[in-house]
Amino acid sequence: MKAKRIMALLLGAGMVMGVSAAAGAEDAGEKTVITFWNGFTGSDQETLEALVQEYNETNDANIEIDMSIMPWDSLYQKLSTTLAVGEGPDFVAMAPERMGAYAEAGAYVSVNDAWTEGYIEEDVVPEALRSSLVYNGEYYGVPMDYATLLLYYNKTIFEEAGLDPEAPPTTWDELEAYAQQIVDNTDKYGFTMALKETTPMWCIMLWGNGGDFIEDGTAVFNSAQNVETITRWAENIRDKEFGPAVLTGGEIDKLFESQKLAMYFCGPWATNGFEAAGIDFGVAQAPEGPVMQVTQGNGVGMYLTSSSEQKEAVYNFFQWWNSAETQIKWCLGTGFAPTRTDIDEEALSENPYIIEFSKPLDASKMYLQNLTNFAEIDNQAITPAFEKILLENADVQETLDEANAAIEMLLN
Repeated sequence: MKAKRIMALLLGAGMVMGVSAAAGAEDAGEKTVITFWNGFTGSDQETLEALVQEYNETNDANIEIDMSIMPWDSLYQKLSTTLAVGEGPDFVAMAPERMGAYAEAGAYVSVNDAWTEGYIEEDVVPEALRSSLVYNGEYYGVPMDYATLLLYYNKTIFEEAGLDPEAPPTTWDELEAYAQQIVDNTDKYGFTMALKETTPMWCIMLWGNGGDFIEDGTAVFNSAQNVETITRWAENIRDKEFGPAVLTGGEIDKLFESQKLAMYFCGPWATNGFEAAGIDFGVAQAPEGPVMQVTQGNGVGMYLTSSSEQKEAVYNFFQWWNSAETQIKWCLGTGFAPTRTDIDEEALSENPYIIEFSKPLDASKMYLQNLTNFAEIDNQAITPAFEKILLENADVQETLDEANAAIEMLLN
C-alpha cells in the first residue's frame, strides 16, 4: 500500500515515470556507505565533486558518500519509481518547491531532529530558505545551496544613454526613468522580465508593493496591490516598449549577453558567462518598491528518504556541508550565496559578486513554497494570466480574478 501511495502522489504531482534503479546503502566492511543523488550537472558539478571527495577523505566517522549526478529531469523520473519501491538513495538534493509532494507521499521523512539537535544551526539559515524546508509544520529538508537575484545592468549601454555607469537604479521610479532614457536614446531595450522556463522575476515586483500569490493557504493573486503592480509594469514593458513582453529564461539571458538589453534580474550563475563574453556589466540590489526592498531567492535542499537506514551518517554529512568552512568553499567555487548569514564578507572577498548576492539573504522570498502542486498553480493559473495581460492587453482585474479562482481550486 505504501508503494502505491508514493507512486500515485508523485505521478499526480507531475513526475514522469523513468527507469528503475536501486541505490541503497552498501556494505563496505567497516565503512558506512550512503548514496546521494542530485542534478548538479552545470558549472557547479566540479566543486561539488571536489567537496564530496574531501568529505570522504577527511571525515572521522568512516563514512563514504556514493554520489550520482544526473540531469534534474532524469533525477525526478528516477525518483518516481525507485522511492515507490524503497530502492532510492539515502538522501536527495532538489528544489524545495518539489519537496511537498514527496513528503506527503511518505517518500521523504521528517528531519526535525537535525535542526533541534544542532546538526543545522537554525538561527543562521536565511528565513526564506528555512521556511521553504518546512511541510505541515515539520522540517523535511536541510539547506544545500541558496541564490538570490540581483539587477544586472550593462554599463556600456548606460553610457550610451547618458547614465552614470556606476549608479544603478535604487527605486522603482529610478528604474522606470532609466529604462525610458535608454529606450529614448539608444536602440536597446531598457528593462524587462522573463516569464516562462525561468527563475521567477515578476514576483519581485509583486512583493515589493506588498502583494503575494498565496497567504495562509488562501489565494491573494487578485489583490489591489497586485492589480496596481501588474498594471504599472505591464504598461512599462508592453506599451512603453521597455522590452519584449514574454520571454523564457534562456531568451532573456541571450538578450542581455548580446547587449540588446540594459537591465534584468538574474542570479549568480550568470557572472562567469557574461565576463567571458566581454560584457562590461554590474550587479545591484533589486530596486526598492513602494512597500519594501525584496528579491527572489531560490535554493536546493537535501532530503532523507524513507528507504534509508543510515540516518546518523546522512546527518553527519548534513552538518559538515552546512558548516561555515564548507560553505565558504562551495560559494567561492560556484559563486552562490552561502546557506548561512553569519559568514564574514572578508572570507568571500576573492569573489566580490558573492558579497553582493549575499547581502539580501534576509531580504529575500521564495516563490510558491510548501505546496504539493506548485507547478500546476504556476503553469495553469499564474503564467497564463501574465501572458493574457501582456500579449492581449486583457483587463488586469478581471484576469487576476479568473486566475485567483483557478488557484483556489488547485489549493483545494
